[in-house]
Amino acid sequence: ALRWLTSEAVPGDELFLHYSGHGGQVKDKDGDEESGMDDTLIPCDFQHAGQITDDELHTHIVEPLPKGVRMWVILDCCHSGTALDLPYKLQVDQAGKHVQLSKSKGRPKG
Repeated sequence: ALRWLTSEAVPGDELFLHYSGHGGQVKDKDGDEESGMDDTLIPCDFQHAGQITDDELHTHIVEPLPKGVRMWVILDCCHSGTALDLPYKLQVDQAGKHVQLSKSKGRPKG
């Protein structure tokens, strides 16, 4: 369902994805998470369609991005800090005055 966002993207495009809703965690099935848990988005139809894991988000909206495409993503939910499994994590303190950039463990090459 998320493939529409990146399917026709070309270099120079800027894409925007916003999600406000519930987030959660499920047991990591492929061993790529230090915590042993995958972060998830919990859509309104999750009881039938399931939760959307960080692995699925990465596969469907990060990996297919052509070089030269910029994507802005705002996830307003619990457990969203690493929900795209990106190589870096940016954290802003509650006052909004200090920013910390750290390197994530990263996804295994497959």
